[in-house]
Amino acid sequence: MKKLFLIACAFVASVSMYAFDFDGINLNGSVSEVTKAVAMKNYVGSLDDPNTLTGLCQGTRISLKFNYVDVTEKNHIGQLIVDIPNNSPTAFVDNAQLLNVIYHQISNSAEGYLYALDGEGTTLLLSKTDAGIRLTYNTPYYKAKK
Repeated sequence: MKKLFLIACAFVASVSMYAFDFDGINLNGSVSEVTKAVAMKNYVGSLDDPNTLTGLCQGTRISLKFNYVDVTEKNHIGQLIVDIPNNSPTAFVDNAQLLNVIYHQISNSAEGYLYALDGEGTTLLLSKTDAGIRLTYNTPYYKAKK
């Protein structure tokens, strides 16, 4: 019985490390899979920027921008950039403390805090913006600009 339990735990852990989800959307999926999932979450195009989608995530209006260009494999997403408006002066520090508990911090620079999210290479950069905070998810398919 003990072996069966350990095998089940290992299986669940390996499945959960296979891909990273944002709001229930598998970012490591194909572009069509991600696009369908985003549409089902009722994110809509922005009038200000046609490459930006806006919608509610857990009751907060956020902006999403997908990078389909800088990828190592076609038909995948390189990055998801999430802008979260927040005028609290402690928003960045508060979110950094929370992410430090949940994820492994890889680095801390002037650009922001970088976290490892999964075993496949997905990372998260937490950074400040004039309007709040930005979460930049880099998938394993992201090809960094030189």
